[in-house]
Amino acid sequence: MPALSWSVLFLVLAAAALHAGWNTAVKRAGSAERATARICVGGILIALAALPFIPWPATAAWPYLAGSVGVHIAYFALTAAVYARADLSIAYPMMRGGGVMVTALLAPFIFDDPLPWPGLVGIGFVGLALAGLAFGGGRSAFGARGLPFVLANALAIGAYSLLDGLGARASGAPLSYTILVFSLGAFGNLALIAGRDGIASLRPLLGARDLALAVLGGACCIGSYALVLTAMTLAPVALIAALRETSMLFAAGFAALILHEPVGRRRLAAALLVAAGAVAIKLT
Repeated sequence: MPALSWSVLFLVLAAAALHAGWNTAVKRAGSAERATARICVGGILIALAALPFIPWPATAAWPYLAGSVGVHIAYFALTAAVYARADLSIAYPMMRGGGVMVTALLAPFIFDDPLPWPGLVGIGFVGLALAGLAFGGGRSAFGARGLPFVLANALAIGAYSLLDGLGARASGAPLSYTILVFSLGAFGNLALIAGRDGIASLRPLLGARDLALAVLGGACCIGSYALVLTAMTLAPVALIAALRETSMLFAAGFAALILHEPVGRRRLAAALLVAAGAVAIKLT
């Protein structure tokens, strides 16, 4: 499989910005669970509008799709739980960093994607940078209450990245695969909320303002993942998963500018290390 082209690099960076953006919106909302549910509603509406016009994934991708839907249901619930307990600038890099390390360590054994040494060095740089970002804010920004949820979500992110790397390649239609995974996972998350709190708990999401925000959030979420899965069909999965974590740069910026969270020199140094890792990956 060829090395990263500039067009694939652009796809992944755009995906990173969109992903950090919708996570920032969830954290900024008064209720992380309601914000996550709103994005799920938007994803389902987009899927209903798009599915009649796009091809279905090949049957070879269905087992991966089913597994990923199960993991995504957990992912949505865990994301809401995390942002109810921790700052974006702490939780986001820990979750994404843990996920990329799971993916990077296992992907060479699952895919026919051997990594030359510059790619390994780049992944190592990114991993070090994520650790620096994760632990740069102190316990005042991230307490022990959220740690189990963060670690569980990191495992979920690594699991669905691997499943979807396989599924996207087998599907022959990465966009269709993405929309189905996201919308079915979103439906499962809403079903969990309705089962726990009653169907009436979802009615506030159907107001005009909430629906508009839902469609915008769903578009950012689906668009981000569609770009990543498309890139995974064009370049080694472990490298795409690592480069995608440049979303740390966007998340750090959004946390400082929008959420007014403290981002000190340690995090700036870690951001530069992310950039160095991205360069090493690009040169693979």
